[in-house]
Amino acid sequence: MQVLVRLLVAFGSLAVGVALVSLPGGCSSSTPAGPTTVRGRVTFQGQPVAGGLVVFAPDPDHGSSGKPVRGETGPDGTFQLVLDGGPSVPPGWYRVAIAPPPSAGAALRDGKPGFPLQLRRPDRSTVVREVVSGKEHFFELAVEVPTS
Repeated sequence: MQVLVRLLVAFGSLAVGVALVSLPGGCSSSTPAGPTTVRGRVTFQGQPVAGGLVVFAPDPDHGSSGKPVRGETGPDGTFQLVLDGGPSVPPGWYRVAIAPPPSAGAALRDGKPGFPLQLRRPDRSTVVREVVSGKEHFFELAVEVPTS
């Protein structure tokens, strides 16, 4: 009789455990997360960078992979990243490359510093940003070069 009771208790505990594990979590939300978008503003020496290009390339150093996402800067330096024609950006870590319009140049002109060359390539840029799922991001990308 004691053996039968022990077996029933063991099987009953196992059944309850399986039932609890298979139930959906009570803390999760059935509401889907909102879109993950990235907008921002680029300035160089405090002035908006109009007609430039911003590229967010997945950062393999942080475990991110996928396609780069890009956006062009408007007259006020603002941009919105676009991937495959839409504004939704995959979450993850990105290296940020910024290219000014060709007129900005990279060398000293008229005694003013030029736009840093290393920022034009994601593999050389030191600017890194995280994109979090379901969040609308706005990144201020202020590029400052010391003047002599």
